Amino acid sequence: MTRAVMSAELVGVADARRLLLDGCALATPPVRSTSTRVVATVRKLGFIQVDSISAVERAHHLIMHSRLEGYRPQQLTQHAEISRTVFEHWTHDASLIRSDWLPWWSHRFERDRKRYLKSAWMRQRLGRNWSRTVRQVLDALGASGPMSVRDIHALMPARRSKSSGWWEWSPCKAALEYLWRVGDVAVHSRRGFEKVYDLAQRVHRRVPAVPSPDAHVEWACVEALERLGAATPREIAAFLGAISPADVTTWCRRAAQAGKIEDVLLERVGREPRPGFAVRGWKARAERVRTGSIPRMLAPFDPLIRDRTRLLELFGFDYRFEAYVPAAKRMHGYYTMPVLAGERLIARLDLATDRAAGELRVDRAWMEPGTSATKSVRLAKAAAERLASQLGVRMDWRATGGNTSCK
Repeated sequence: MTRAVMSAELVGVADARRLLLDGCALATPPVRSTSTRVVATVRKLGFIQVDSISAVERAHHLIMHSRLEGYRPQQLTQHAEISRTVFEHWTHDASLIRSDWLPWWSHRFERDRKRYLKSAWMRQRLGRNWSRTVRQVLDALGASGPMSVRDIHALMPARRSKSSGWWEWSPCKAALEYLWRVGDVAVHSRRGFEKVYDLAQRVHRRVPAVPSPDAHVEWACVEALERLGAATPREIAAFLGAISPADVTTWCRRAAQAGKIEDVLLERVGREPRPGFAVRGWKARAERVRTGSIPRMLAPFDPLIRDRTRLLELFGFDYRFEAYVPAAKRMHGYYTMPVLAGERLIARLDLATDRAAGELRVDRAWMEPGTSATKSVRLAKAAAERLASQLGVRMDWRATGGNTSCK
């Protein structure tokens, strides 16, 4: 370590947890959902991850449910498809993003344009006459307006693959994905969960100015660190997936020397403190955090738990999303959601929404050590009850027991 790093102040685990909870909009009790508060929540988080699995509810809606009382999915849809105060694109994954960040995506568009044209995987799916396919799809959108992959296939049947399953990549689907990734088309809306595309200039209504590369690096570092509070260069880079850890390190060192941010050591459970960076005044910010007492369920892709390594090192919570794990190898269940109470993750519940029966069914529950089993079960039930109420169904608690493993 350098002398500067060795003399840096230590950000303890407790302070790092509070900073992260604050940046994830989980340090205060849920407030009543309104259209204004929905977009304010997206702006606070920067973006929310979109996911197709609806065993309980789609992840982006679960993220909003945990932070807002009385949230309704159409409130977010309004901002994505009507007011356009959020747009859909890629961060570390498909996400709904605050629209004032759109200009910064020009760098991602250009990066992906170069990357995709060199990608054997994409070129194979686009086919031999890939440039003609891309042009035909773009022209079809320009002439006909918003269309899904299914609509394009109906218009260009010769370009449809023999198999039309969800995971099959026809040349048309590959062309739309390419055009979306490079910013020529945008997601106009969704039918159910099917994307409907249109020309980017018609969706966004303007072509954003392209910020300089240096400004882009600064923006990515500032916005990530504002939400993480204190983090390593890898964590800062991974937040948006927009720049490299090397770019982060270079900018952060200069910013720390200029007094814009602070050099720190980061305490993490189970390993030696490591160098990192924190927002200015991080200690005062952490001291101001007063987490609420309302327990709440967190989606598997919630900003707090998205980085599994950080989750383990700050909260001691070892979490794996098992929907894509073969059933025989799952430890906890297809769709298991953690329970947050104050500053601790106290349990995980294996649950699903039975829409026909109007129930949120909790089949199994596991309590984390550190809190009495009786209290943990009570809090976990309250979190499940709250989520059921948010979803407009009854809670059916089928899990039994109350030890560290309730089966």
